[in-house]
Amino acid sequence: MDLPTFRELLGTAGQAALADAVGLGPTEAGFLACFETLRKRHPPALAKAAIETDLLRRKARAKFALADRMYSTREALEQASGEVVSGYRAGRLRRFGTVLDLCCGIGADAIRLALAGCRVEAVDADPLRLAMAEANAAACGVADRTRFHEADVLTMPLPAAGAAFADPSRREGDRRLLDPRKYVPPLDALLARLPAGFPVAAKIAPGVSRTDLAGWDAEAEFVSVGGELKECVLWFGPLRGAARRATVLPGPHSIAADDDPPGEPPPSAPREYVFDPDPAVIRADLVGLLAQQLGAVPVDHGVALLTGPRPAASPFAACYRVEHAAPFHLGRLRDYLRERRVGRVTVLKQASALDADEVTRKLKLDGPEHQAVILTRSHCKPWVIVAQKAAE
Repeated sequence: MDLPTFRELLGTAGQAALADAVGLGPTEAGFLACFETLRKRHPPALAKAAIETDLLRRKARAKFALADRMYSTREALEQASGEVVSGYRAGRLRRFGTVLDLCCGIGADAIRLALAGCRVEAVDADPLRLAMAEANAAACGVADRTRFHEADVLTMPLPAAGAAFADPSRREGDRRLLDPRKYVPPLDALLARLPAGFPVAAKIAPGVSRTDLAGWDAEAEFVSVGGELKECVLWFGPLRGAARRATVLPGPHSIAADDDPPGEPPPSAPREYVFDPDPAVIRADLVGLLAQQLGAVPVDHGVALLTGPRPAASPFAACYRVEHAAPFHLGRLRDYLRERRVGRVTVLKQASALDADEVTRKLKLDGPEHQAVILTRSHCKPWVIVAQKAAE
């Protein structure tokens, strides 16, 4: 979709085409058939834009409550944070009053900042995304608190603000970029536009390496939602509250360390309970601190699966009661599960090279019971744990 087509989509004819597209119930596989039907009633470019918008709105429902009113491109939707994450971030920025949203994309973060009470100065160089951001802000009722600027964030005179949020592109063509210094624009170049010590939150890829994190005087916060790692945010200036933080949403629940966290305690073979840490805790390198809080130890050196004699409820780890633990042997595991009429398993992996789908397929189980099967490593050997999730 280009900008003129999007402008037309916002008008009376475009909204009629969009309503007709919704009525067709398009799917990715059936795109061409829907397009051939819709182009008989509307210009081809508008028909295509209407179908794409309906498909993207359906995908966006997982991220936005008002997805059916919003507009996006495929790439912009992929990069945009969901409301749970962006709302949490907005809560950390709201005290600054006016916030710059640099590389605002389709405006998802600008909207959450405005809903949190901030005035937002949003900047993006892409005219189509910026037009979509303006339409989305209006659809979400925050147009009066947001102002949009089509400009290059590296050259424009930046509006006055108390803090900034930056979300530079993490893609170069089809290639995903992990090093923030290679983003578009590079994060270090973007930070150079702001005064030293300025409050900045920069969203970066959660797969960033520890090497690429080195050298930033910022808090690195890894954020997960419902057990799925979503992103990393670098918090600069007065926003820095620790060296590393893991945050689990909804909640929020945070665990953080400013100095080096406790070292790894001596490992132990699986005991009465095991704890599977949230991926945000693992990526933030805070498993040792979590082990200390739970009174647990790893099942082997360098393995992010903890074990202990007592259960413990924690938002940072799932707790399982161990029913069977032994070196991995497919036949013995199959016999154990069949004797207990287990027909369905949920396979978890921590530091295991085994293929979970292949193991499940080869077990050939049939029965009414369900168990968790944890593939891991202990005593430097492949190990299997059969367990039940403890009541929370």
